[in-house]
Amino acid sequence: PAGKGTALRSVFEAADRLKVRVCAMVDSDLRSITADWVKYLLEPILENGYQFVSPVYVRHKYDGTITNNIVYNLTRALYGRRIRQPIGGDFAISRDVADFYAEQDVWTTDVARFGIDIWMTTTAVTQGFRICQSNLGAKIHDVKDPGEHLGPMFRQVLSALFSLMERNEGYWKGIKGSEAVETYGFEGSLEPEPVKVNLELMVELFKTGYQQFSPLWKGIFSEPSFGQITDAAGMDPKDFHLSTDAWVKILYELAGAYHLWTENRRKLLDMMTPLYFARDASFVKQTWNMSTLEAEELIEEQAVKFEEQKDYLIKIWDEKSAEKAKVKR
Repeated sequence: PAGKGTALRSVFEAADRLKVRVCAMVDSDLRSITADWVKYLLEPILENGYQFVSPVYVRHKYDGTITNNIVYNLTRALYGRRIRQPIGGDFAISRDVADFYAEQDVWTTDVARFGIDIWMTTTAVTQGFRICQSNLGAKIHDVKDPGEHLGPMFRQVLSALFSLMERNEGYWKGIKGSEAVETYGFEGSLEPEPVKVNLELMVELFKTGYQQFSPLWKGIFSEPSFGQITDAAGMDPKDFHLSTDAWVKILYELAGAYHLWTENRRKLLDMMTPLYFARDASFVKQTWNMSTLEAEELIEEQAVKFEEQKDYLIKIWDEKSAEKAKVKR
């Protein structure tokens, strides 16, 4: 099938056949890549014996909102490793990892088409490969306004994340807390390029979604979560807020709903896209006067809350598993 996954599979197979020591890959829309990036990605494997190198960047607070509000939090809480950019797109792997990836059974699935980056990261963790991060400095690429362009990406990334949760249920249920990952590479400080966002558009997209889907949301989310969503739908953009605690529960309940629904999962995620706009708008509002460094501290606080409420995820997940088993009988 077409997609980034198929292209990377070819790279993995070539790396194994050529018996390379290390293989690096970078995204195609970069405008900030330097020779140092190659060095920072390759050195941890060549000199320190690591097998998987994930990127860390200096990014503007509104660049990477799906990572900041969803992927980093879920990956950290589920798998217990503080990998800051699990879908960064710029990685390095050793030959044995390339060989392992090439042999897996995901290449005809949507994970290969839309979620190859998070699959690579998650698989590296669950298979026990030696993982580190490398700071590549500033990332300058073709940034997209969350309200205008990131709806499809939200659906694709969540589909991959939730599918991997089902594959790795036996692993993540036993993980408590998280541990830091060794970081190499760039050590200076940089100010990233600013990213423009349209706060009013995101709030409008959420409110339109509420008008369309609120009866369905009411049947999917718990009463407290739906109450928080309803309260947010009545707010003006200047006062807009959907709390972090509410967002944690909403995302965990959505994971449970995805687990229960064996059909029409794409429609489920389509219906949920306005909620991403709500959380993103709230994050923008909360961090409007913050520096990128201050916003990063807020992201870390959010990630801790995802860890602290993981028992709630397991409770919801087990309840949905029991419901699914009843339906099958």
